[in-house]
Amino acid sequence: MRILLCQLRNHGDIIRSFPLIDAIKEIHPDWYIGFTCFQEMVDTCRLSKNIDVVIEHPRFSPVTDIQGGTRILDCSIFQDCVKTVKREYFDVYVDLHGVFQSAMFGAMCNIKTRLGRSIETSKDGATLFYTDVCSITEKEINRMERHFIVFNKLFPEVRPIKKKNVLKDKVVIFSGSSKMGILKRWNTERYVEVANRLGNKYEVVFVLGLEEQDIKDLIERNSKHTIKITTTWIQVEQEIENAKLVIGNDAAYIHLAVWKNIPAIEICGPLSPVINGIWKYGIGETIFYDERCKCPDIWNGICNKSHECMEQISVDMVMNATEKYL
Repeated sequence: MRILLCQLRNHGDIIRSFPLIDAIKEIHPDWYIGFTCFQEMVDTCRLSKNIDVVIEHPRFSPVTDIQGGTRILDCSIFQDCVKTVKREYFDVYVDLHGVFQSAMFGAMCNIKTRLGRSIETSKDGATLFYTDVCSITEKEINRMERHFIVFNKLFPEVRPIKKKNVLKDKVVIFSGSSKMGILKRWNTERYVEVANRLGNKYEVVFVLGLEEQDIKDLIERNSKHTIKITTTWIQVEQEIENAKLVIGNDAAYIHLAVWKNIPAIEICGPLSPVINGIWKYGIGETIFYDERCKCPDIWNGICNKSHECMEQISVDMVMNATEKYL
């Protein structure tokens, strides 16, 4: 069997497809698994050793001259990508993203069986392009779990697997986020207080990416813990694999720890703790304030409740959670 999975963007969303991919290979080691995503996600896909081929997916170009409404999108940029996919002779296309572009792509490539979610949880009329539709009406489902529900529509034998890891003595803290997701950040000073309390018993390391160095000075002024700046996913993966516990915001780092089966404490703010939190097969705890801000424009940093959903999460709440896993 040759399967092509699609999740176009966001590092965290890509990583949350890895438990499904691992489970497929566990029960069907001879199956060939392809993955298609946007160019900036290709390196993230390569974290999974069970993906046999990664195919870069172009972005639609809008047409400015619509000529009476007959020209809306320019698909010519897909020619090379479609040819590449057709040469792979995939049997099944599984759309994990569920939008117009991801759904239409499987049809463009003439993949005979195309699987996706029903209209309640997909967008842009994506279901029009599927040959098989998994009915999922509930939106508040953990992303990792939802991928299995979709895949089980055709392959019910594929089930989540547990990974075994030798845990170290280090606590790794990811206190940042991308600039676009800045409202998902918990107060840096509170992270420092957590680190200082844990530092009496454990080695604590702050890990920051290139987009998160704006909080580096604050951490240095208020603690003596090691700060590491990572530039590749391989470096991030190594830090997580050497951890006894990972603490961080609702971001790709925590999803990677969950995938690796490393205990994790996720501090979840404006987005759903059910959809984005630690799933039932992971180790750890999602900490959140019951009343989410529901920010009108989270991705542009606009909140009309003074970041209440994160401000209501105290240091003691996080410390109480860490005691369960240290």
